[in-house]
Amino acid sequence: MAVFHIAAFAVLVIMIAYLAKESLTDVIPVGVCVLVLVLYGLSFLNGLKISDYLAVFLLLLAVFLLIRRGKEKRREFLTFFLTELKKPGTIMAIVILVAVPALTAGKTVTWWDDFNFWATDVKSIFYLNGFAEKYQNVAPEFGDYPPGTQMMKWWFLHMHPSEFKEGMMFAGYYFMNLAFMVPLFKYLKKRNIPLMVLMSVALWLFPSCVEVFSYDGCCADLTMAVIYGCFLVSVVDREGHSRVFYYGKLALLLMVLVLCKNVGFLWVAFGLFFFLGYHGFVLGTFQKEKRERRGIWWVILLPVLTECSWLSFCLVNRRVAKLTGTALHMVAGSMNVPDVKKEMVDAYFTAFFKYPLHRWSTFAIDLSPLALYLLLLLFVFLLYKKGKIEKKQSIFCGCFFAVSGICFYTINLLSHLTIFAVETQYLEPFGMVSSIERYGAPFTVGGLYLPAHLCMRQNAGAEETGKKPRWMTSYGGIVICLVFVLLTADYNSAYRGLIGYRNNVSDDRRAAEDMLNEGATAFLEKVGAGQPGSGGRVLYLRDISDVSWVRNTYISFYAAPVSVMYGNVDAQAMGKNDIIKAVDDAHAGYLYVDEITDGQELFDEFTEGEPFAYGCLYRVIWKDGRMLLEE
Repeated sequence: MAVFHIAAFAVLVIMIAYLAKESLTDVIPVGVCVLVLVLYGLSFLNGLKISDYLAVFLLLLAVFLLIRRGKEKRREFLTFFLTELKKPGTIMAIVILVAVPALTAGKTVTWWDDFNFWATDVKSIFYLNGFAEKYQNVAPEFGDYPPGTQMMKWWFLHMHPSEFKEGMMFAGYYFMNLAFMVPLFKYLKKRNIPLMVLMSVALWLFPSCVEVFSYDGCCADLTMAVIYGCFLVSVVDREGHSRVFYYGKLALLLMVLVLCKNVGFLWVAFGLFFFLGYHGFVLGTFQKEKRERRGIWWVILLPVLTECSWLSFCLVNRRVAKLTGTALHMVAGSMNVPDVKKEMVDAYFTAFFKYPLHRWSTFAIDLSPLALYLLLLLFVFLLYKKGKIEKKQSIFCGCFFAVSGICFYTINLLSHLTIFAVETQYLEPFGMVSSIERYGAPFTVGGLYLPAHLCMRQNAGAEETGKKPRWMTSYGGIVICLVFVLLTADYNSAYRGLIGYRNNVSDDRRAAEDMLNEGATAFLEKVGAGQPGSGGRVLYLRDISDVSWVRNTYISFYAAPVSVMYGNVDAQAMGKNDIIKAVDDAHAGYLYVDEITDGQELFDEFTEGEPFAYGCLYRVIWKDGRMLLEE
């Protein structure tokens, strides 16, 4: 089915581009958004495999519509398609969207946060063909994390449906990220092989100027960043687009953005602030015709409805993240925050002023968070001085970056003083800048996206004058952006993420497997880990002497789609009611117990006269208010 899915996606993009008379590079993000939202809807029904039939249906529909059209219409469509296909931007987009997933398809999970949620959750979605049922999600501590990026990972994993291949998950992740950046390719109007190669390389390097976590893991922060940046650019890029496409694209981008991560709503709020301010202050849309105002309302309403759909699902299925609960405790005043405010503030401002955003020094220029913040304001000023944006645009964009930057970094600091106060790694500037870098990616990467667009956009205008421009007039904006990326990129991280990781795949996989002891291996075998159709929640109890929250994270990954909760038993201090409470609190349907020192009597009563066996998977049955265990 892989061929049908790829062909259907290509047809979707081409059809939208043809009907809206848009370039393929502008439509690729729209196609990705539509795909993500369709898969998101199917996931509620555990019907992701229905996408196979939808892909075939779309292909047949496209053939049918093409045959029904007259000869002139078919010729018009073919001319449009071939014209778009020959554009250098389209060629570069196809090359990078094929090459990067192919080169990264051999990766394995190495990063802690991927084991904690991003890889474990998508593994569950892969085997269950959708979202887990109530009390069966495999990463309970991150239960309300939205699944936007997981949908594209699943789509790539589904290319190899018989087995969960970690590398395909990474291929989908990078495909999604790059899809929202390829619109920058459209500014090269004529084939220039050296520039085409450099622009493709620079697009991969671009995030590494200020963010490198995405080259090793597959968390949603960079995805939020490129969607947010694509949204800012799409707001400004109003001219030449139909009303339906313009407002539809903006709404789709925000709908997917809000589904990327819990804090997606924050960047949606910033995006809407930019959108409304730009239309009110720069374009004066609110004084225009009613249809324009209606488009604005749809851009606001659809992301809100999308967020409500996910929150409603989480409420019904009792899915809540650990940090969400922590935030609620803070609001209620019932959380004891360690007294580390001075150390945390010192670390924050040292990192903010002095440390490179990408954490490691590069051969040329290292940008601290403060330097990047000031640089964004400088870029806006220079664009105005060079006549590439109007005064109103420069005032608004400068004020937006200044205010949104202050707001974000203030929120980021407050979060470290409260929610993350127990995270001791943030007491050091290196750990702190890692956090600023990762969580600030939408502001840094997304922020750089907009001036890059404004800088290169003028190049397109020069080409369209009909006069033969000088080389720098034609390519000056592109060259400036290339120089910035090449001087500030972290080449080591970018190389490792694309090719260098291959040197360590076997060792990385072995290191992860070594985190499992003999008892954990036996447990995984008993619960049918990594099997289609398996599921449910298991409470895994071990002796009080065997406490390992790190190992638990690896067990959960390998056990998916089985949901595992953990507990430790002190036979000297606990009784049968404690066991019952542990099972009830975990909402477990099964119980598995490693050998407990002097703990046999704790469990014998639940097996109705049969001797209780360690290392056996028991089904939990509630009968007349009693808990019973059945093999």
